[in-house]
Amino acid sequence: MKVLAIEISSSEGSVAVAENGDVVTVRRFACERGRGAEVFAALAGMRESWKDAAIVAVGIGPGSYNGLRVACAIATSLQMAGHAEVRLSPSPCLLPVDETHFFVCGDARGGRAYRAEVRGRRLCGEIALLPYAEAARAANGAVPTFRVGTFPGGENCPAAYPDAAVLALLAPDLPAAETGPIEPIYLKPPHITLPRKVAT
Repeated sequence: MKVLAIEISSSEGSVAVAENGDVVTVRRFACERGRGAEVFAALAGMRESWKDAAIVAVGIGPGSYNGLRVACAIATSLQMAGHAEVRLSPSPCLLPVDETHFFVCGDARGGRAYRAEVRGRRLCGEIALLPYAEAARAANGAVPTFRVGTFPGGENCPAAYPDAAVLALLAPDLPAAETGPIEPIYLKPPHITLPRKVAT
């Protein structure tokens, strides 16, 4: 069974292809916050390796709003065009680390960081939003904490980024998503600037 995995929730994006339980190719690329266009070049360059994928797997965040929307749109399009099954995973579960139990923190902007607990590649409970200082204090516990990107006070946590290669291997054991639009994990409502009223 061939799997195409896409993970562009952070500034370190990646695309991977696995077949019969082995990763056969992976591309990693800079994916600056607020952008997801780099994934298209990666997909184009890997076209021959993933074109018959039975599963398309996507990391659904939390993370970059634009990156998550791009990844979900790609998966939905491939599902509709090629009848591939879509599998989804929260991005904190996809760190390339050996630990089976860990925490993940990342900048949620607005003076807060998110904190997620992962055990056995599954989320434990809800993802918390904490003030930076509180997230930094919580990172000093017995269970290791990794940071995705940077946030004030989190400098002592080792950095790790969600990786499509991890997702490609997990995907066959994840439940199939329903057909239709995919909703990423949003920690806060998207900020929308309304146009100013024009005097009449």
